[in-house]
Amino acid sequence: MANIASDTGGGGDFKPVPAGNHIGVCSMVVGLGKQRIQSQMYGESVKQQIYVAWELPQETITWTDKDGNERTGPMRIGKTYTLSLHENARLRGDLESWRGRPFTEEERKGFDINKLAGAPCMVNVLHEERNGKTYANVASLTPLPKGMEKPVCADAAIIYDDDEFRHNYEHLPEWLQKKIDGQVKDEPQPTRQPAMAGDDLDDDVPF
Repeated sequence: MANIASDTGGGGDFKPVPAGNHIGVCSMVVGLGKQRIQSQMYGESVKQQIYVAWELPQETITWTDKDGNERTGPMRIGKTYTLSLHENARLRGDLESWRGRPFTEEERKGFDINKLAGAPCMVNVLHEERNGKTYANVASLTPLPKGMEKPVCADAAIIYDDDEFRHNYEHLPEWLQKKIDGQVKDEPQPTRQPAMAGDDLDDDVPF
């Protein structure tokens, strides 16, 4: 299924990203399929989910890759969302804050999430202490200040979904591959068409 969000009416061992506001660029949009979610309030449910990640060009990290080579590159941080533009959905709130304007009624009928890939933003990061570890979380997203140079991904932004971008599976981190492989497949997947954005969008709107 393509990564189309709509209003249907319904940590690790790595060094955490420093807390604060960072220049970012969307480096990954991944369709996770239907995932089982546990909630203390609602119990278990099954939701269509996506994972979105951002590169932070001004924050670098050095690591050893699977071949034993030492590499240095921009830090990354990501967030998992339910694929929905319902008024109470976290995805809708973050995207409207990021683009600096609300979605139109027509856009809410079917917005192509893959448009996020390569889009710039400011990423506000908060730290959370849990079980003796520090976790970095994406607290909010906002547009770049006017006049600021737009960052670009160190490598091409990765898009994965079950339609035209399945070939990118091998480029995903192993933990994301496991999430995709473990998705719930016993229910039919609805197909939605993305709404076309109008030609009157401000050039400052990133998507």
